Amino acid sequence: MINQPTRYYGEVNIPKTEPTYWSEKEDDYGKEQNLILGLPQQIIAYATVDGNMATPQYNTPVTGTELTDGKYATEATYTGKGWFRFTRGMARSIIYDLKHICAVSGYSVGFLKENSTAVGLPAAVTFSATENGVDWQEIHQATEIYSEKESDIVRISGKFSSIFRARFIKITFTIYSHVYIDEIEIYGIKKVGDAKSIVPDKEVIISYPNKYATPAEFNNTHDVLLSYICHPKIKPITKEIYLPHVAYIENGQIKDTLFDSYMFLPYVAYLYEGHQKKALKKEDWQYYMDVQYIEGGNMDALEAAVGETKATLGKPDYKVSVFLSILYPVVKQKEFGEVDGKMLDFSKFEDRKTAIKWLIDEQIRVFNQKGYKNIYIQGFYWFTEEIDYSDYSLLNLIKFTTEYVRSLGFITSWIPYFQASGYNEWAKLGFDLACYQPNFAFNYTIPDQRLFDAADAAKLLGMCIELEIGGSKAEDVDRLKKYYAVGALTGYMTDALHMYYQGGIPDAIYKTYNSEDKYINSLYKDTYKFIKGKFNPSTPAAVSKSYDCTVSGSVNDVITVICENVVKNFIITTAPKSGEVTIDKNGNFIYTPESGFTGEDSFEVSVDYGYDASVPAKFIVKIK
Repeated sequence: MINQPTRYYGEVNIPKTEPTYWSEKEDDYGKEQNLILGLPQQIIAYATVDGNMATPQYNTPVTGTELTDGKYATEATYTGKGWFRFTRGMARSIIYDLKHICAVSGYSVGFLKENSTAVGLPAAVTFSATENGVDWQEIHQATEIYSEKESDIVRISGKFSSIFRARFIKITFTIYSHVYIDEIEIYGIKKVGDAKSIVPDKEVIISYPNKYATPAEFNNTHDVLLSYICHPKIKPITKEIYLPHVAYIENGQIKDTLFDSYMFLPYVAYLYEGHQKKALKKEDWQYYMDVQYIEGGNMDALEAAVGETKATLGKPDYKVSVFLSILYPVVKQKEFGEVDGKMLDFSKFEDRKTAIKWLIDEQIRVFNQKGYKNIYIQGFYWFTEEIDYSDYSLLNLIKFTTEYVRSLGFITSWIPYFQASGYNEWAKLGFDLACYQPNFAFNYTIPDQRLFDAADAAKLLGMCIELEIGGSKAEDVDRLKKYYAVGALTGYMTDALHMYYQGGIPDAIYKTYNSEDKYINSLYKDTYKFIKGKFNPSTPAAVSKSYDCTVSGSVNDVITVICENVVKNFIITTAPKSGEVTIDKNGNFIYTPESGFTGEDSFEVSVDYGYDASVPAKFIVKIK
């Protein structure tokens, strides 16, 4: 596994330049005009653009001409012509070389807003200029970019505070999900005249945590398993199903503890219709809580599984923590139900606060009423995985929620997906803990580099990492083992708190625990190793050997590998030139020389561990 970041838009080259000027003989020397019409751009993405995001469907290549072709889009839809597309990557800077110093005075930029496809407007657009390619000055920031329409073409334009001298222009904006632009225009004239010289901005040094969220900060909680409930087609979780998650079981015997925390949350199908949040009522929220505390299942079952585990291991003081979910009060729900004798209307901010407080209080009340001895509440989970900045009261709602939860002595956690809107502002939003989703497990086009990039971002921003698996096939096992390997290589295995997504319970962990396939079953033990900080990501090569063989014979043997990790497969990387070799996944091979051939032949084999492969080992056969 190679940690080598790639750049979708290629390297940006802004050379340091000496002042050059347009000739007075130019026909348009003194004419105000769009100075970047027809010019190519360079683009900087401030976070990784990879997998299917690194395609023209989501991110127009840097060679695209839409931004400066002089044509405006006419349709307020993402399928319309003329849009230059930007998806994720946190933010973009688009840079134009004006070829010589010009006098720049104003701008125009056209954006698409389409709520149904999450194409949104940036909170701000910043314009910067430099005369020499090195010293930059912010010359304008456009804010209040807004439209009340569901779909709209929003064109912003204006004058800079002064007329500035500029050789290069940079336009920067944040991206919450998708930003589409049809045209960027920078107005000015080639004649510099008395335009203001650039005064470089003072360097702003931003202080980042640059360390993972650690167990020590959160009551020594290490490994949180997402525990989905409340699906109409899935039965409540039983003690028997929880047991191999709470305890590490080997040959039918409880040997140690495993996951030490459980996050209870509803299946997505309970809260969403497609991509739209359901406008649930009080009775729906109440049903969710009833399922969470159903007699003998779910929370009760976890209590029982922990009780059996601690009794078997002789750990009378052992407990696991739980996180409870905060459901989303959808604005369009205007008749939620009565709380404290009042019908709540979620178009009203105070009513949304009331509902959330009721939900938190009611979950705590029932938990305490149950009298659990083996589990305790660690905190709450804000369910949505992104921040909907178009919901203008949302930030205040999160602030209220996190402050209220803290006042009760608990924490509020959040699990944003990869580059979700707001992920880099999680602490500013008010959350106590944020766990970053790499989203590597579900899309095989995403390279291993995604895991290194997610680890770097999580550490920089003070987050923890979510480990994910999309099923229990061998390919799914490969992907989760890669999370474990990168965790060992980057430090999040031992230094960070972890959360785990597996779709539901029972799912991948339970299925691999019960699997008779040696490789698939190995994930269960590797999960235990990772949790205990002992997963070894090394990839030892097979032991090379030499063999003697008769001209009419063959060589049968088993490839030797010295490694505690289970081998997935063996790969013939170099085939023999004068014979044939076959090998199975257990390392049993048969080599047969070509008829009549005598002399030396060889082949090379790499060991596939699922998370990575070894360097090839050479096997030499001398045929006599």
